[in-house]
Amino acid sequence: MVRSKPLIIYSMVEIVNAEQVLENNAEDQMMNQKVIFLTGDEQNAFFMVELKKGRTLPAHYHKEKIEIYYILKGKAKMLTAQFENGKIMDHCVQNVETGDTFSIEPYIVHQITNTGTGVLQILASAPKSHSQGDRHFVPFINEE
Repeated sequence: MVRSKPLIIYSMVEIVNAEQVLENNAEDQMMNQKVIFLTGDEQNAFFMVELKKGRTLPAHYHKEKIEIYYILKGKAKMLTAQFENGKIMDHCVQNVETGDTFSIEPYIVHQITNTGTGVLQILASAPKSHSQGDRHFVPFINEE
């Protein structure tokens, strides 16, 4: 006699279409862009970010955990700097484009400007708190 294993039923996985969710949500006026929570939990979440041509995501940093960006579509100028003792130190300017990916460590100020001809789309992985309480704005970073 062959014994069969008991059938284990798991909850269904929620499938989210990022482009549909993005299309149906309004722009975050404080952040100058659309930032949409897609899936995940408090520790690890996916967000879709959309920034219109010529717009800049304000300079800010997070105190906890890294943030990972993947540029889905577009071109941008990324300014980063160390935030130390209440001051912005040693900033760096880099160009990013479709297919680029990078990590942003805690206390690294980051500011991104869409320099392309269309919409900039970014898939970001970060704790959910990065879109809520752990988002600290600092003055605009000049390129000089």
